[in-house]
Amino acid sequence: MKINLNCREATRLVLEGEARSLTLGERLGLRSHWLICTACSRFVKQVKFMRGAMGRWKEYAEGDGTPPER
Repeated sequence: MKINLNCREATRLVLEGEARSLTLGERLGLRSHWLICTACSRFVKQVKFMRGAMGRWKEYAEGDGTPPER
């Protein structure tokens, strides 16, 4: 995997990382890209936030209808 990723490649890897484990080279490429790209760094934070929100919603939907504890 190349170290200098563009934003499109970084976004693809972030989303692929939701479905599979990224290789060491892919993780290093992402981290180096995030050091120089604030937009992609922000995108990763948004993906993590959405993953957490969806997990809480799933717990709520499958539970007894009471909102999850924070």
